[in-house]
Amino acid sequence: MAIGDVTLKKIFQGALSTAVTARYTCPASKQAQITDIWLDNQNTTTTRYVSLYAHGTAATNRLVGKIQIRPGYSVNISQGRIVLDAGQVLALAQDVGTDVVATIYGTEEVVI
Repeated sequence: MAIGDVTLKKIFQGALSTAVTARYTCPASKQAQITDIWLDNQNTTTTRYVSLYAHGTAATNRLVGKIQIRPGYSVNISQGRIVLDAGQVLALAQDVGTDVVATIYGTEEVVI
């Protein structure tokens, strides 16, 4: 791949947990843009809350806390782009359990 080549891809898909966990790390020599985040609450009786972190997993890296997802519903977050440089992470956590499934799409661009 050459500098400037862009790849569209599914960045991550899987169940979340209560621990703030890196779900994607931007590879070396690349820059990533997160374009869409889908969150699906597969619990049919309980509202869940998801927090989103960028550039690291520390509390100071939290972009959004307590995204509310009603039982059996999904939400899409695509209002803005999250840009990650090589080595930076996108992390998520839910309040209780492991029943929210996240699907994340974005691009990777070769920068070096």
